[in-house]
Amino acid sequence: MKNIWHSILLAFQFFTVLPVHKEIPLSKVTITGMFACLPWIGALMGTVVAATIYSLTQWTASSDVLLAFVIVGLFALFTGGLHLDGFIDMGDAYFSYRDREKRLEILDDPRVGAFGVLSILFLILGKIVVLHELFLQEKLSLWMLVFIPLLTRVGMSFYFMSLNCSKEKGLAYFFKTRIKHGVLTCLMFVTLAIALSGIFYVTGFSLVPLILVAVLAIAFVVFRQFTLRNFGGVSGDLLGASIEGMEVVLWVTLLLCA
Repeated sequence: MKNIWHSILLAFQFFTVLPVHKEIPLSKVTITGMFACLPWIGALMGTVVAATIYSLTQWTASSDVLLAFVIVGLFALFTGGLHLDGFIDMGDAYFSYRDREKRLEILDDPRVGAFGVLSILFLILGKIVVLHELFLQEKLSLWMLVFIPLLTRVGMSFYFMSLNCSKEKGLAYFFKTRIKHGVLTCLMFVTLAIALSGIFYVTGFSLVPLILVAVLAIAFVVFRQFTLRNFGGVSGDLLGASIEGMEVVLWVTLLLCA
C-alpha cells in the first residue's frame, strides 16, 4: 500500500501542477506505479473538467466558444502547461529543418522560437475550433472529457516503452531505466479494459470508444516513426508532445464520427 501511495504522489508531483512537498523514493516499483497511475490522473482531471462544463451548461448561459476555451484552459492549468511546453519545443526543433543533433539541442533549449510559437498557436486554436464544432453539433458528451485524457496517457506509456531515449541523460532517461516494462504493459491493458467497460456501460456499447482506441493505436505508430526519423528516440518533451498531439487527433476523430 505504501508503494501505491508513493506512486500516486509521484504522478501528481511530476505530471500535474498540484504541489507535493514530500521526498518520495524513486525506485523501480514507484516509478512503474507512477506511469500506471497517469491514465487515472488524466481521468480525474477530465472528471473535474466534465463537472465544470456540466455546471456551466446547466446554470449559466455560457457560449460554445467559452466552453471550448474552458476545457482547453483547465487541462493546461492542471498540468501546469507541461505538455504544451513539450509541444512547443518539438515544433521549434522539427521546423528548424536542421540535422538530428541540432534538433536535440533545440529540444533542450529553454528559449522559445517562432516555430514553437506558431506550433502552439495552431494546436490551441485547433482544439478550441474542434471542441466548438462538437458543442455546436451537440455531439460532445461528458464521458469524452474523461476518456480522452485517460486514453492519451495510455498511448504515451506505450510510446515511451517502445523507444530508446534520444540522449542518455535527463529525467526521461532516468525514468526509462527504472520502468518495469512487462509490468507496466500489463497494467496499461488492464487500465484499458476497465476504462472501456465503464464507457460501454455509460454509452450503451457504442462503437465510438473502440474507434478511438483504434485511432490511438494508429497515431502511436505514426508518431513513433516520426520520432525515430527526426529525433532518434524519445525525450521528456516528446512525451508531452505525444499527449497533446494524440488528444487533437482523438477530438478530430470524434468530430468525424459525429
